Amino acid sequence: MKNVYYENDDITFRGQFEIDNVAQTPDAGSALIKIMEKGRSVPYLSEVAASITGTQLYYKKTDLRKGVFRAFFTASYGTGVDQRTGTINFIVKTKEGR
Repeated sequence: MKNVYYENDDITFRGQFEIDNVAQTPDAGSALIKIMEKGRSVPYLSEVAASITGTQLYYKKTDLRKGVFRAFFTASYGTGVDQRTGTINFIVKTKEGR
C-alpha cells in the first residue's frame, strides 16, 4: 500500500473529484472528512469540515495511532444537489529505531 505513515507524523490528506477528466470545484464550505479504523464501528475522527482550495479538498491530522484506516471525503456540488464521496486507504506504523 502506498499510503503508509508513521505515528505522530503530521498528515495532510488531499482529495479531488473529476467528471470526464475535468476536476470539479465543490461548493464553498461543503467538504467533510471522516476517518474510520479497520475493525472498529466508532469513527476515529467524526465527520468534520475539510478545507477547499479550488478543486482540492484538504485536511491535516496529527497524532494518528498505529492501525489501518480509511478516510472518507464528501463534497457537495451545484448548491448541494450533487454529492460525491471518495476514499483514501492508509496505514499508520510505529517508527522503528535506527
